[in-house]
Amino acid sequence: MKQSTDNMASDLAGILTEYLANNWVDSPSSGRTIDADTDMVTELQLDSFQVMEFMLEVEDHFDVVIDQESLSNTRTIRDLAAVVIAAQKDG
Repeated sequence: MKQSTDNMASDLAGILTEYLANNWVDSPSSGRTIDADTDMVTELQLDSFQVMEFMLEVEDHFDVVIDQESLSNTRTIRDLAAVVIAAQKDG
């Protein structure tokens, strides 16, 4: 099933919001509104462990494998959406 980047970004924002609420309730990013243009590093201040855990959630949810190199320039939820869509095409 092919998804647009905007739809994928919306799905990812929902997954990240739920992930933070369930796992990092005391984190500075918990409870924030997350959308396609949210910068995961500067706005949410996710540390590397949180990013890796979230990536595992994304991989499980979409049944894809995301390589580290693809994530190197990923900052926003929209960037991540493009990476997930590319991973779906490769899979």
